[in-house]
Amino acid sequence: MDGVVCASCHTWLIPDSAACPACGSPVVLEGEGKTVIDHLQPNCLIHRYEGSDLLEPAAVIKVGKSNVKAATRLKEYTKPITVPKHKVFSFDQTVLSSVQALRNERTATIHRYDQMIQSHWQHLRPYNPEAPYK
Repeated sequence: MDGVVCASCHTWLIPDSAACPACGSPVVLEGEGKTVIDHLQPNCLIHRYEGSDLLEPAAVIKVGKSNVKAATRLKEYTKPITVPKHKVFSFDQTVLSSVQALRNERTATIHRYDQMIQSHWQHLRPYNPEAPYK
């Protein structure tokens, strides 16, 4: 583990820290009194990019009037990304897995078509006006 996040103020810490430098709370890494976040528990899906079909699992940090601050990685807790509310959805592992599987299938199909096109291009010969047409 390369770092943890203070549960009080969401400051990024190295695991060897005795206390959070931002808020001063003691760092407890294990047990019921744990004061750090050491893994990301997604609770929503976000659609970040216009024109994309990419859904990303994220954890909501703060809900505003029109935007949501969310983290897609543990380190983003310190500087969460801002996403419009209409692009934040309930976490659904089935939907996420299905979309990811279809995206992987599409990528594999495009790669296969690219290879087939390349094989046809290899049959092209330079133009020679004296050679008969085949």
